[in-house]
Amino acid sequence: MTQSTDTFAAQVTEVTSATATNETATNYDRGYRWLHWSMAVLILLMFLAGFGFADVKTDAEHMTMLIGHSSIGTVLSLLLILRIGKRFIVRSVKPVHPLPVLQQYAAKTVQLGLYACMIFIPISGYLTASMHQLPVKIFSVFNISQGTAGAASEQTFSLLRQAHEYAISLIMLLLVLHICAALYHQFVNKDRVLLSMLGRNKKS
Repeated sequence: MTQSTDTFAAQVTEVTSATATNETATNYDRGYRWLHWSMAVLILLMFLAGFGFADVKTDAEHMTMLIGHSSIGTVLSLLLILRIGKRFIVRSVKPVHPLPVLQQYAAKTVQLGLYACMIFIPISGYLTASMHQLPVKIFSVFNISQGTAGAASEQTFSLLRQAHEYAISLIMLLLVLHICAALYHQFVNKDRVLLSMLGRNKKS
């Protein structure tokens, strides 16, 4: 009984210490920042590539675009796995900003929405490509498409593709809200929330 009590007390102390560290942190660590900005750049490239598909004129150009799209999407998916693990499993230390309750709920809603979209978009994109017998080539080396077009109806393909496109539109909207909120904190509230992700938010 005494040993169990001691173990429980140690666990409580560990959780309390972690919370205290979160509350006193002023910056996201390098891992958080590296994942955040790397994914931001890659997502921007994906958006630009999406618009680029409209200007494709030949099959060779279309294949090149598909390879780039698949490659960037795969790297993004791997980074997302690392980010989910770091935030929700490892629970790495991150700064806690004193925000009004409504802003806290809004921020969490947008963040969880972004995570949901970042999970759904690559999965639906992969399934859509496989159903349409499109190659999912990673840097022109690996083709991970299963070519399941014969097993899926045209209606299923159409619904999944539509859901994929809606998710892209949704993540674009959420990113606009995310960016606007960051700029609002920086230039209106002046609470330096943005700088904490840049590694420049120092203790006063």
